[in-house]
Formats: sequence, C-alpha cells, structure tokens
Amino acid sequence: MKKACFYFALAAALTLFCLFSCAQTDSLYDVLLSVTANDESLPAGSLLCYGRAYKNGVSDDFLSDYLGLSGYPAFKDKIEEMAVYSSLGGAFCELAVMKLYSASDAQDGKLFFERRAAEAERALKTAEIEGYAENARIETRGNFVILSMMPDNDAAIEKLKKALG
Repeated sequence: MKKACFYFALAAALTLFCLFSCAQTDSLYDVLLSVTANDESLPAGSLLCYGRAYKNGVSDDFLSDYLGLSGYPAFKDKIEEMAVYSSLGGAFCELAVMKLYSASDAQDGKLFFERRAAEAERALKTAEIEGYAENARIETRGNFVILSMMPDNDAAIEKLKKALG
C-alpha cells in the first residue's frame, strides 16, 4: 500500500511539474518534447527539466534523488541542463538527456544514468509494475548523455540524436 501511495504521489508531482511548463527556446525541454509528443505509442507522461536557465525546473534535491548523487553533490554543477520524459500511467518508460558543460564528464554522466536505470528496474520489480527499465540503453555524444528506457530504445535514441542536431 505504501508503494502505491508513493507512485501516486510521484505521478501527482510529475503532473504539477508538467502544468508549470519549463520550456524555453532551443532547450533540451523543447528537444525532448519534439521526440515524445507525436509518439502515440507512449503512455501519457510529463517532462521535467533542470538547469540554471529554467525558471520552473526541478530542484537540486529532485536531481540528486533522480541521479543518485548522494556522496557526489558536486556533479550537479557539471550539468548545464537536463530534460526527462517519464510516463505517468501504463507501462513505465523514461527518456532523459543530460547536457554537460564538458564532454570529459560524459562518462561520469553515463555512470549516473546506469545507476538510475538499475534503481528503476529494482523499483519496478519490487512494485510488480510493467516497464522498460530492464532494457535500458545509455549513449554518449560529445557532452550529451542519453538514457532510454522506452518500448523501442533504438528509435527513441535516433529521434533524439536527430533533434539534437
């Protein structure tokens, strides 16, 4: 019952973030929106964003929890911006892209996304919820790191790469 309440509270929080759009021109939010908005195969979801340029982005605390930054708080200062699509119902899926100030930090970003995928997979198994975390795929491209836990990771990553330019 506690897990169901947790997931309900998480869904409610994600919905609120979605309602207070954090979009800006040429942002990762816009890129991720262009990739996920027209995909009718995806369950309803919301977009969250992080970065200094976003007025209504997620907090440092949310970012720390999401990436598992406990013990590594300085890593958040290496993130220029980040955007995450996460499903709110149906099978769990997630697509995230992180832009780092330096490409030399991309491997560290990849490690944090690996931890995120492993945590999502554990949570889904524990709660007996369907999702795509077990097939997570992580790619780096210069100073960008992409995490895909989607029904079709290859297609999602290719669309995202194309939108990034």
